[in-house]
Amino acid sequence: GGAAVGGGVGGAGRPPPPPTPGQSEAAWRAARWDFLGRIARAFKARVATAHTRDDQLETVVMRLLRGAGARGMAALAAPSRVVRPWLGVSRAELARWAVLEKVAYLEDPMNVSRAFLRGRVRHELLPALEAATPGFSDQILAIADQAATWRRDVERHVDAIGVVVAPSCERVSCPAAALESTTREGRAVLWPAICARAGVTLDAKGTRELVKFTTAGRGGSRILVSGAAIVLRRRAAPGEPPGDRFEVRRASSQRSPHSTRAWLGASEALPPRFGRFRWRRLHTAPSSASAAEQDLWTMGIPRGEQVALRVWTAGDRIRTAGAPAGRRVTRYFSEAHVPALDRPSWPVVLVDNEPVWVPGVCRGLTAPSRPGRPELIWYRCEPEFD
Repeated sequence: GGAAVGGGVGGAGRPPPPPTPGQSEAAWRAARWDFLGRIARAFKARVATAHTRDDQLETVVMRLLRGAGARGMAALAAPSRVVRPWLGVSRAELARWAVLEKVAYLEDPMNVSRAFLRGRVRHELLPALEAATPGFSDQILAIADQAATWRRDVERHVDAIGVVVAPSCERVSCPAAALESTTREGRAVLWPAICARAGVTLDAKGTRELVKFTTAGRGGSRILVSGAAIVLRRRAAPGEPPGDRFEVRRASSQRSPHSTRAWLGASEALPPRFGRFRWRRLHTAPSSASAAEQDLWTMGIPRGEQVALRVWTAGDRIRTAGAPAGRRVTRYFSEAHVPALDRPSWPVVLVDNEPVWVPGVCRGLTAPSRPGRPELIWYRCEPEFD
């Protein structure tokens, strides 16, 4: 939904500054896409570009020169949120139409430059290939169309296996069983498609490493892949189907994922959100003492107490039934298979400055978890890894 945005954007945003001399073509392109993406999100719209048949041909040839496989061969025809209505029209046809209809346009001076690879492909390599093999361009574009059809089939399969994309698009997860049950060749096709949904482009080495990691990685293990992205194996969170999941995290998620670091207040008014965790007050206590003890995502907090809620720190210790003298919370994290990347933002509940509850991980020896006590206020913590 929403109108497409392209050249003119009025007062909706400020265009990127002029490129710095010597700045790479990729840096210019990244600045343009960042600008258009921000404007599109502001209007809840989609970006529309004037890419033509010639742009597609040049892009496919450039990717061939870089050793791209079937996925990369789809180039501009690949499934995307970007709208490209003129992909089947040549640049010359579009220019003739603009003149005929008296539509004003600007000719980018870089179109005739040979300073970058695209210009050399456009003015030197493609004319030579077409002269040596008449029909070369049509053949390459036909292959690209087949690759785009193949990519759409792969995307439909990725949808069907239960891949979940976080609203931020910086985290993507999928059931581990869906990848374990296919062949090595199938994993080599699926991993790039899954990672792409988190904005991560896998290279050949990263794909090979993930194919091996699929069956070699244990719960809590992780691997670094192209673009400083991290793929980890974790247990399903509450609300997810049971079983292990693989999760892809783009590098930007790691820098400053949480703004909430601490909260202090009455036990009757825990905040509804703390970082990526939601706190829900329960109307009734658990049905039995055993249910309360087993569900580490739920706990009763004494009414009228002052409660502190903060993120875990490396030195935190908690006294539990199994360790009445105290034990480092990090050991409970390991036993609960909480990935190391999630721990710095994991909440800890304190009463009288003593940790009494690490949701989903452990409950302190002094934590009142027995139902049937009217002075307890029951809460359920629900993580949201998005």
